[in-house]
Amino acid sequence: MGNAARAQSGKDSSAAIAPGPVKLSVDSLLIRMEELHNTLNRINDITSRGFDTCGMAEELPEIKANLQTIEDNLKLYNKVLNIRNLQMFHVLLADMRGHLENWRSRLFEYNKELVKMNAEMMAFTKDSFVKQIKADTTFRNFYLPELKELKSKWVEANAATKQHLDKIAVLQAGISGSYFKAVELENKVDKQLKVFSLKSLGKEYNYLWEDNGRKDVAADTLTRQSSRSFEGMGKILNYYASTHSDIWWWMLLIGLVFFFRVNKQFKRIKKAGKSDLLQPPYIKYLKVLPFAGTLVIILNIASFFDLNAPAAYIDLLQSFLLFILTFLFWRRWERRLFIYWIAIVVLYMLTTGTAAVVAPDLRVRIWMLVLNVLSVVTGLFIYFRIYKNLSAGKLVRIVSMVFVVFNVLAALFNLYGRLSIAQVYSTAAIAGLLQIIGLTVFVQIVEETFYLQMQSSRIAGGITARFDFEKIRAGLHKILTVLVVVLWLMVFTTNLNIYNDLYNGISDLISTPRKIGTTSFTLGNILLFFVILLISNFFQKYIGYFFGETDDDIVGEVKEKSSRLLLLRLLVLVAGFLIAIAASGLPMDKITVVLGALGVGIGLGLQNIVNNLVSGVILIFERPLKIGDYVEVAGQKGRVKDIGIRSSRMMTTEGAEVTVPNGDLLSSKLINWTLSNNHIRTEMLFTIAPSAALPMAKKIILEEVSGSDAIISKVVPELLVKSINDSNVALKLQVWIQNVHQEEAFKSRMLQQIYQRLKENEITMS
Repeated sequence: MGNAARAQSGKDSSAAIAPGPVKLSVDSLLIRMEELHNTLNRINDITSRGFDTCGMAEELPEIKANLQTIEDNLKLYNKVLNIRNLQMFHVLLADMRGHLENWRSRLFEYNKELVKMNAEMMAFTKDSFVKQIKADTTFRNFYLPELKELKSKWVEANAATKQHLDKIAVLQAGISGSYFKAVELENKVDKQLKVFSLKSLGKEYNYLWEDNGRKDVAADTLTRQSSRSFEGMGKILNYYASTHSDIWWWMLLIGLVFFFRVNKQFKRIKKAGKSDLLQPPYIKYLKVLPFAGTLVIILNIASFFDLNAPAAYIDLLQSFLLFILTFLFWRRWERRLFIYWIAIVVLYMLTTGTAAVVAPDLRVRIWMLVLNVLSVVTGLFIYFRIYKNLSAGKLVRIVSMVFVVFNVLAALFNLYGRLSIAQVYSTAAIAGLLQIIGLTVFVQIVEETFYLQMQSSRIAGGITARFDFEKIRAGLHKILTVLVVVLWLMVFTTNLNIYNDLYNGISDLISTPRKIGTTSFTLGNILLFFVILLISNFFQKYIGYFFGETDDDIVGEVKEKSSRLLLLRLLVLVAGFLIAIAASGLPMDKITVVLGALGVGIGLGLQNIVNNLVSGVILIFERPLKIGDYVEVAGQKGRVKDIGIRSSRMMTTEGAEVTVPNGDLLSSKLINWTLSNNHIRTEMLFTIAPSAALPMAKKIILEEVSGSDAIISKVVPELLVKSINDSNVALKLQVWIQNVHQEEAFKSRMLQQIYQRLKENEITMS
């Protein structure tokens, strides 16, 4: 061993002097061998886990098939442009291109990592450590098992690395080819969309009266072309559904929340014995198990989650919605009106089916003209008759006239050979008509849900009196109508292929930076600022309705509530203001200037307003009074009906509503009869005659009062003599009752009972 050491030492010394590569010591060789083991273990670990390419390999054939389908359909639409399908192709191609681009980036990273590992593998063969091992037989023999394991790992890592490189190279080739094809098809679709915009009013066919000599497309050819088109649409629809399944998970969640919430409200109202509240006109479409209502909600909002969804997908949703609406109308409309509705549904199916024809000939054009005439008649009928059965009837009348106008235009364009624009107008008109009917039912269901929420909250809070929901519905209906109009316009303009142009134009208008002095702003930020403030103010104003609060509650029905509602209103306002400030995009130094100017304004003229606002905040935390308390302030006595941010309202026993600024509640003398409890000591005065009947009169009065359930039994009633003479006696009764709100009713009941008893005993009371 010593000779070997000396020999090794001699080798090291000679290596230091001799030219050529530097030889490593035994310790260095062991360290280097450990490093190689770790490197190979890391490479083998990575390659054994593999790279996430399974999804790419599985989905790539489907994308290739869809690209081929789109290419085939584009060839079919070379004469009459189907704008809805072109829009669908544009969206799907952009979606597929995005997927392919993402895959290319991931494969590039995978390939980069594999090339790096492969370079490390190749570096092993040139490593000085390997060369020295070959030369040093003693070291090689001594560490033979470890060297064999190292070689085995190297072979395994080298094979796995090359295998993955080959696999990724194949995938890269396929994905890159599909990516370039998607880009090419997307350019073709964009070109055809531009052609449609420029030449949609151009003459594509002969005038209808000049088209008699043109040879019609054979029926079997027309059927075969349409069949190919429908088959392609089916494949594309499956692809879209599989890649956008997350939308339907959200829809499912919304549907489940809505279903169980409505079901719970129905059960609570029925359990309280108020089933009469669940009848028309309050409840028309919802049931205790609201399957149909839930589907109407989901199907109406689903299309707005993706305005660029394929036309076939929108048509499918519309068909399901029509089926649900037909079920609802069948049970609630009179028979004649329901038959008219069925006719409208059939007209929709015929119109959308005709629009799918690839090469319209003379027969198809005449058929389209017939459908336009039938549509005009239907629109007029809806304008004069059917709208009365719908919640937003006025809105339906307006859209029905739009429906009539667009069908008249479609008929004229068809007559003069403008088939593309005629198809667009026909399909957009019928889709818009049925969509507005579905949205009106949606509005009705939302209003019914709001009504159920209010009734359920009132029952849970112990409020049993009826309230005027129509007044609340009017305000809610206006807001929902605005929302429905906006949503309808978005989809309708999309069907007309003008939504993107309108959106871009409006977006440019409100997002273009403008300057006043050194301050830069956009109209969009200013608009967003005021919209957020408007929404927050609306929510703080109407949030009480969600807890069953109404403005027409009578005195006896206002129950005690905590200050949580006021705190919630304050939080909504503060959050809305902060969000509005953030959305305005103003820099903090400018906001500071505005706040400084606001402070000067407060100091000069807004002191009382700010005082009332701050007092409202103090009322939240100090809680000197709550909703439902019986108070006396500023010479007025009554029950607290509402505590607002700036002022509070109370209702007197006479029914008058008194508005008291919050600052006055804190600064003036406030008497709260029900701060800790509802107990109150009340007094009643009696004058009886003759004086000799005093003992009997006292006995009767105390018996009647002690027998009442309204008094506090632990406190004995007191009957005092105020004055007495030979003819009569004046008495004062002092008694504690449990509820201050029942004071007047208690006095009335006691006076009647005591008077009757005294009269029976020949005692006069005055």
